[in-house]
Amino acid sequence: MTPIDIPVKGPVAPVEKVDPTTLSKFQQLCLKSQPLMLYVVSLAQFLDIVNGASMTVAMLPIAKELKFETQQQQWLISSYALSFGGLLLIAGRMGDLFGHRRVFLGGLFWFGLFSLVNGFSKSPVMLCISRALQGIGAAAQIPTALALIAIKYPAGVERTRALSVFGAIGAMGAVTGLLLSGALTSTVGWQWIFFISAIMSVILFILGLFAIPQASGLHGENPRIDFGGSFTATGGIVCVIYYISAGVETGWASVQTLPVLCIGLVLLAIFFVIEKRISYPIMPFHVWKHRAFSTSFALIFIMQAVFQGYLYFTTLTFQEVLGYSIMRTSLSYLVHGLTAMVFYSILGRLLPRLPLKPIIAVGFIFLGVSSLLFAFVTENSTYWVLPFISLICNVLGLGMVMLPAQITALRDASDDDQGVVGAIYNVGLQIGAPFGLAILTVISGKLNGDHKGERVGGPVNMHGYKYALLGDVALAALGFVVTLILLPSVKPTKAENNVPASLEEAGVAASSVMDQDKESVTTDVGVPTAFSKAEYVEEGQLPDKTEYIEEQHGGKTEYHQDGQELNSPQMAEEIIKAGAKVQY
Repeated sequence: MTPIDIPVKGPVAPVEKVDPTTLSKFQQLCLKSQPLMLYVVSLAQFLDIVNGASMTVAMLPIAKELKFETQQQQWLISSYALSFGGLLLIAGRMGDLFGHRRVFLGGLFWFGLFSLVNGFSKSPVMLCISRALQGIGAAAQIPTALALIAIKYPAGVERTRALSVFGAIGAMGAVTGLLLSGALTSTVGWQWIFFISAIMSVILFILGLFAIPQASGLHGENPRIDFGGSFTATGGIVCVIYYISAGVETGWASVQTLPVLCIGLVLLAIFFVIEKRISYPIMPFHVWKHRAFSTSFALIFIMQAVFQGYLYFTTLTFQEVLGYSIMRTSLSYLVHGLTAMVFYSILGRLLPRLPLKPIIAVGFIFLGVSSLLFAFVTENSTYWVLPFISLICNVLGLGMVMLPAQITALRDASDDDQGVVGAIYNVGLQIGAPFGLAILTVISGKLNGDHKGERVGGPVNMHGYKYALLGDVALAALGFVVTLILLPSVKPTKAENNVPASLEEAGVAASSVMDQDKESVTTDVGVPTAFSKAEYVEEGQLPDKTEYIEEQHGGKTEYHQDGQELNSPQMAEEIIKAGAKVQY
């Protein structure tokens, strides 16, 4: 039991004071460690992204050492991406049902275990299978990490800054993966990419045991699991990602890819039918009714398509056109990572005060400019002219789109849905990457061939790379248009000081603060004295949600239950004490 556990029945309880002298040393240590939670979940996401991006550089050395056949090489990347993207939705909902802390730590342990197995792999089959199993752990961490942040930090300045830190650390993962894989592959060996991941996972797991507040799920002691939706959603998403990823090499209408797409579409159709008919869906459709979330999903999909295409073709340009070695190519991205560290920290402080829509729009302009600049690189170009400026523009655009989009995506979701919303958001990232890469690779492949359709090598490849990067500019322009037309004008909301940010924070995993007299610990639980809107669901009694809306009329407070006035806030409080669930 951690010091922030409240030993009372029901998800919401009256404010209780805990005497510090009754806390064990372990509980006191847990209380002091809670500020580390943000960095634990952020670094876990960082490791997940590093392990995905590092294969871009390390794939050829690994394939050579383990004797991969040419057609098997893509599975070094695809096996991880398929399990990661395919299981995000179910992992996010499992966090909502059984507790985000439990699912996050379980995923972190699983990820570290199979990182170790990856390092000891001696055959293509063993490495690809363990990469797929490693992706399961990553899928369990990302949506639950977002949910833990959204639940702990109230909407407004605190949450915006926390999400900015989370996004900044995660954004550095892709470039760090390139740097790390280049350095390790050229020195001690590619195995250490995975060994370092395993070591870091153990450290973060231990810190997480102390720093992440204990929290049960939000759906009661015996939650119902949507097995049908889980199976069809996972299968459908995996099939679609496979089709997009494999279609470039084998053909969009080949017998290896087209039947898989058809199966995926059928599974997704069945998934939508199931979700419409059951009362405990894995993906509640009401989350899509928030225009800010649905548009943010589209924007993050486009952004990831743009970024993945940029990262892929700039790497090829460095190596094939400019003739850089693996190590020099990795070091070329150092400015990207360093700029991200500085710019994202500044942006995180500014976002709570700024409207988000124009920032996202300007971000897509920067992304487009970065690809446009790199499109004009030639074999005689120097790093410090076009590539250097392009990398800086790219990291500015990436931050100005990703960080605000993350905030708008989570802004309107209730605590009960934070896990699934975070999962859907990351599914957009996972599908967007191969989608963009597939389109741009087709453009490049059609142009980089002789009259027989065979690929040629060397600087002449820049002809195809140029038009692929111009295609990337077109995708960025699409994101700009979608932002202007569809995204509502959003500014991070400022939470009331006296309103708990969430049920987990207010009930079971509340943040504890010392009283002014420093003699007792008071937990932020109980019924708020004022709130803008809350939804109460009486377990087993009220099939539909009942809204209690506080309205001020000449200083008099009125509480309404489906249009009927309640006598007093005490009546609402009594309902809560009886075992109702609360969402703020």
